[in-house]
Amino acid sequence: GSDDTLFTSRISRHTHPWLSDHRVLDTDLFPGTGFVELATAAGERLGAGRVEDLTLAAPLVLPASGGVQIQVLVGGADASGRRSVGVYSRPDGDDAAAGRPWAAHATGTLAPAGTETPEGLAAWPPVGAQEAELDGVYARLSELGYGYGPVFQGLRRVWKAEGELFAEVALGEEQRADAARFGLHPALLDAALHSLLPGVADRQGQEGFPFSWSGVQVHALGASALRVRLRLTGPESVALTVADASGAPVATVDELALRPLSREALRAAATQVRDGLYAVTWTALPAPAGEPSLPEDRFELPSDASDLSALSTASTVPSVVVLPLMPGGTVSGEAARGAVARVLGVVRSWLEEERYADARLVVVTRGAVPVDGGDVPDLLHAGVWGLVRSAQTENPGRVVLVDLDPAEAADASEHVLAAALATGEPQVAARAETLLVPRLARAQADAESGSDSGARWDAGTVLITGATGALGAVLARHVVAEHGARHLLLVSRRGESAPGAAELRAELEEAGASVTVAACDVTDREALAGLLAAVPAEHPLTAVVHTAGVLDDGLIGSLTVERLDAVLRPKVDAAWNLHELTRDLDLSAFVVYSSIAGLLGTAGQANYSAGNTFLDALAAHRRAQGLPGLSLAWGLWAESSELSGGLSEVDLQRMARSGLLPLRTAEAMELFDAAPATGEAVLAVNRIDLAALRGGSGDQPLPMLRALVPAAPRRAGCGGDGGAALGGRRAPR
Repeated sequence: GSDDTLFTSRISRHTHPWLSDHRVLDTDLFPGTGFVELATAAGERLGAGRVEDLTLAAPLVLPASGGVQIQVLVGGADASGRRSVGVYSRPDGDDAAAGRPWAAHATGTLAPAGTETPEGLAAWPPVGAQEAELDGVYARLSELGYGYGPVFQGLRRVWKAEGELFAEVALGEEQRADAARFGLHPALLDAALHSLLPGVADRQGQEGFPFSWSGVQVHALGASALRVRLRLTGPESVALTVADASGAPVATVDELALRPLSREALRAAATQVRDGLYAVTWTALPAPAGEPSLPEDRFELPSDASDLSALSTASTVPSVVVLPLMPGGTVSGEAARGAVARVLGVVRSWLEEERYADARLVVVTRGAVPVDGGDVPDLLHAGVWGLVRSAQTENPGRVVLVDLDPAEAADASEHVLAAALATGEPQVAARAETLLVPRLARAQADAESGSDSGARWDAGTVLITGATGALGAVLARHVVAEHGARHLLLVSRRGESAPGAAELRAELEEAGASVTVAACDVTDREALAGLLAAVPAEHPLTAVVHTAGVLDDGLIGSLTVERLDAVLRPKVDAAWNLHELTRDLDLSAFVVYSSIAGLLGTAGQANYSAGNTFLDALAAHRRAQGLPGLSLAWGLWAESSELSGGLSEVDLQRMARSGLLPLRTAEAMELFDAAPATGEAVLAVNRIDLAALRGGSGDQPLPMLRALVPAAPRRAGCGGDGGAALGGRRAPR
C-alpha cells in the first residue's frame, strides 16, 4: 500500500566478512539477532523502535559466492502507531528483477518505543551467583556444530543462579570501532545467548536458536561490551536485561523463545539462495503462421541407417533429409550404444559431405527426452540427443532435433514435423498440438517435496561408484561428515589398489564409518549382481550414487565406434545395470552424476554428451515409475579431477565466454544437498555468469541458456550500498 515503507540493501560474505564467523552445522548462517537489528533499525526511522513481536520463519543461509538482496518491508501505522514488519531475501544477480521469488525470513509487529527507564545491572558481578568455567568453551561448542569464529566468540564470563544466568560479553578489538554503527551489534547479543548452549553453564533442557522475540527495545546505541541477565521463563524461553559495561541499560527483551535447528531445515533454507541449480523447462512456441509443409524434395532415410548410402537413389541433393528413429526394442546398454553409434555414422557422413552444406538433416525421435516431468518411453534413443546437440554446437544450422509425441498417431507426424522446422529452432519437442523448446530456468524448492526428499544416508549401506576418483571421494567424505552415513560400499575398477583408496578408507573409518572398498566393473551385470548380493541384510542398500565416468574428447568427425563405446559404457551400461538390479530394493536415493555437456551439447564432447543424456532420461524414467531418481548435470569443478583436469586454458576461456563458471567443492556439495528439495529429476548444477550470457563477446548464448539472459543491464539505485546493511546507525555524540 501507499503507506508501506521498503528498506533495501545487500549482504554477502565479502561485504560483511564478520558474518562468516557465524557458522552453525557447517553452514554460514545469518544470526537471528541480525533480524532483530534490521527490524529495530527500520522501526526507529518510522517512529516505531520497539519490536513488539518478531517470529523467524526460515533461516537465511549465506551463499559461498555472490550476495543476497535484503528487503525490510514496514507497513503503515494503525491508530496506535503499530506497524507490520517483514524481512525478505533473494539471491543477488543481474537477473534479480526478472521475477525471482523473495523468501520470507521474519515477520512481526513494530510499535512506538516506550519512554520508561528500565532497570540496569549496576550490581556486578551478581551477588550469590556461581561462576561457570569457560576454558575451552568455544572448542567444545565447535565439536557440537557451533563453529563460531573470532567475531562471535564474545562470551567472557558466565554466572549461574536459581532460574537465572548472567553473562559478560565483549567484541574483539577489531570490531569495537564498528559497534557505533549498530543499535546493538548482532554478534554481541548473539554471544550473550551462548551461555544457554549445552556445556556452557550446565543448563538443563534442549539446545535452541532464536525463534520468536517479544518486547524488544534498544535504549542506548553502539555498545561494544555488555552485561546480560537471562531469566529463564520456561524450558525453551528467556527474558533479557542488557546493560553496558557500567551497568547502564542498553536493551530489554520481554521474552525470547528458542527452537532446535536441524540440518534438514538448513538444507531447505539453502535452496532459497542457491545460484547453481537449474531445471530444464519446456517453453511453448507460438503456432507458426499458415500451414507449414515439408519441402517436396525431402528424403527419408531408413530408421536403421548408419550412413547416407540410401541417398544414392536421390536424383538431386534434397533440402531436407529426415532420419526417423523408431521407438521399441529391449533396452540394454549394448542396444543404447548401438543406437547412438548408428546415428553417429549418419551425422558424420552428413557433415563430411560438402554437397549437403545447404541442406538440413532432421533427426526425429519419439519420446526420447523427458518433457516437464514426463516419462521417457524411448530410452534407447535418449543418448542420441546428447550426440546431436554437440554436433549442432560444432556445426550450427546443419542438424535439427525433433522429438514427436509418443501418444500421437504416426500419420500426424508429417504436419508436426513441418511446423517444428518452420520455427527455426535447433531442438523442438511436440506434445499434443504444442511445440516446445528446452530452456534452463532456476530451480526452486518444491513445498511438496519437503525435507524428507533426501536420502536416508544413515539408515543402511550407501553404494558409490567411481568412489576412489576425485568426485566420488569428495562425496564419500561428505555423506559421512554431513549426513551421518555409517556403512559405505565404495566401488571402482581397481578397488583397494586404486591410488589413495587405502588412505580414503582409513579417513572414513576414523570418522566412524564402516567401509568396504570393492573392485568391480559395474558395466559387468553379473559382477555387479554378485557385489549387491554380498551387502549384509542387517545394513541393506538404501542409496546409490553413480559418479563413474571417463572422457575421450574430440570433434564429432574424429569419433569412432570404439571411442564412443569407451565413453558410453561407464555411463550407459553401468547406470542401466544399477537401475535393473536395484529397482526392487527400498532405496531412498538413486543419484547419477551427469554433465551439463549433455544438456548444452558441448563442442568436442559428443560421446560424453550422449552418455549423459541417457543418464538424464533414466532418472526421469525412474521418477515416472515411482522410483527415486535424480540426475545431476554437473558443470566444471574448480578443483582438478579426472573429468576436468584435462581441460586446457583455451577450453576454460571458451566455457567462461559461454557463461559457465567453475564450482568450488564446498559449493558443489551444498548444491548436492539442496537438489532433492526441488523435486526435479534432472538438474544442471553450475555457476552461470549472466553478464557473459548477455553478450559483449560476440558469441550468442547456447539455446538452452537463452531464457537466463537478462533483458537489459540494471542500474544501481540510491541506498544500494551493501556496506549500509546491518550498520547504518550512528550513536549520538
